[in-house]
Amino acid sequence: MKQLTGRILISEPFIQDPTFERSVVLMTDHNEEGSVGFVLNQKSDYLVSQLVPDLADIDLPVFVGGPVELDGLHCIHSYSSIDDSLALKKNLFWSGNFGQIIEGLKSGEYESSRFKFFMGYSGWAKGQLLSEISERSWIIGDIPSKIIFNNEMMDKNLWKYAIRLKGGKDALLANSPANPLLN
Repeated sequence: MKQLTGRILISEPFIQDPTFERSVVLMTDHNEEGSVGFVLNQKSDYLVSQLVPDLADIDLPVFVGGPVELDGLHCIHSYSSIDDSLALKKNLFWSGNFGQIIEGLKSGEYESSRFKFFMGYSGWAKGQLLSEISERSWIIGDIPSKIIFNNEMMDKNLWKYAIRLKGGKDALLANSPANPLLN
């Protein structure tokens, strides 16, 4: 299987799991032990300023990254200079030294628009994700980093954008009704 880290998973249009309905998941780790990713298009009701008191002036939305460990806060960003961050692809990094992130955001060294924060994550056990991909529950794709950080293109709009960008037969799925029985 082609490397998944740094790529996206686009849910098939009729997936029954409400957690992943019309979702776009950024893959941050995929290896023989399992997989980790973050749903990019499910905004929570929280702002970073509400969850991290030191970032009282940062009104970035927090996204629901998935159903696992919803009490954990994670981030992706575009700063290679943040210690302990993991490169996903060009101009896209996961995690890093959280103290450094907080200080950089507070001081203005880091632009908040180049961060995305998540509560929880999406996780798959060994072999589980590859099985779901082979069943066509997920379509593998790519989107530019600037779109990942665009908090205005969310919800179903990001899903439609990602699947159209995929092209070919998959792009036709962008016009699928949410419930085919109502069509």
